[in-house]
Amino acid sequence: MLTVIDLFSGAGGMAEGFKQAGFKTLLANDFDEMAAKTFQFNHPNVPFLLQDIREVAVESIREQSGLGASSPTVVCGGPPCQGFSLAGPRIADDPRNKLFQDFVRVVEGLEPEFVVFENVSGLVSMQGGAVLQAILREFRRVGYVCDFRVLNAADYGVPQARPRFIMLGAKSGQHPGFPQPTHAAPVEWEDGKRSFDGFELPKHLTVWDALSDLPMIEQGQGHEEMHHSGVYHNEFQQARRGRRSPGVIFNHRATGHSQPIIDRYAAIPEGGDNSQVPLELRTKKVNVFKLHRGKPSRTVTCNHRTDLLHPVIPRGTTVREAARLQSFDDDYRFFGNLTRKAKWTTQDDQVGNAVPPLLARAIAEHLLDILEKEEKWQKPRERATA
Repeated sequence: MLTVIDLFSGAGGMAEGFKQAGFKTLLANDFDEMAAKTFQFNHPNVPFLLQDIREVAVESIREQSGLGASSPTVVCGGPPCQGFSLAGPRIADDPRNKLFQDFVRVVEGLEPEFVVFENVSGLVSMQGGAVLQAILREFRRVGYVCDFRVLNAADYGVPQARPRFIMLGAKSGQHPGFPQPTHAAPVEWEDGKRSFDGFELPKHLTVWDALSDLPMIEQGQGHEEMHHSGVYHNEFQQARRGRRSPGVIFNHRATGHSQPIIDRYAAIPEGGDNSQVPLELRTKKVNVFKLHRGKPSRTVTCNHRTDLLHPVIPRGTTVREAARLQSFDDDYRFFGNLTRKAKWTTQDDQVGNAVPPLLARAIAEHLLDILEKEEKWQKPRERATA
């Protein structure tokens, strides 16, 4: 059986992608109550440890996941690394490093065949690259040969140019490598003809490839649960209908804006930002971007409802639109507030922090290919459609 332990799971983007590739998540862990609620609604059969990983014993994971004395195929997770501290060339005994150290502790205790470690792309250059080298040494210390790369989610069918640091580690002693891209950016040839990097690959999906079939609601409109018209314009939109509740759209509710904000949003050109509006409409804030229909989205952040604007309607993106850009299915439901009035993560946070499921799926299928080549499974497993 292909099995996963998902640490720092958040809303479950990694688990969703691995599920689509044929893996079974045996247990997930996070400390945030709203992220846990989202994960458990969408993955109701996966045991969930709502606990700080620093307090989670390996024996508890083995017991509650049903692993017993066996090892999972994969342990994945993305512990925050922004506060890393080094002592010489090594990870220091510093509280800021504790989450990463406990991730390594769990990996060492469970001995999976593979480790998937994801993080912000800036980790590569953090402290001149010293943090990355220290991380690689820690995984080598517990027995893993590692490869790392910054992957662009758009290269794997996600309608978003989202760079993420991905490290894959293998217990076998062989370098695991990375999945080959399934999509590529269009390029211009000298004679004016269009082709694509890699020639045979389809072009990156665009914002409009992702959003054009969703209900066109104005600011202040929408609901937490709606029904889709049933019309779709491409394979990506058709695949996002979901399998849990086909035809249902969750979290498609637009924030209401004041008239000055509406006027300012309307003045931003498609693909532009707040610095391009007339002076009388500008504010000090410039990191407000209007999506371009003909390009992949910018990175979806935790502030997408105010910083990432719909390309046609003068308003921020809804949670559902952001989830579409992340490649979540329409019936993948997010729980929590839309504003930060509580200690737990908002719906925006959960979507913005998630690993795009189609990127996770590409990684999972790559690991499956390695296992099949090693003849650990007698026949290829049937894979879900994109």
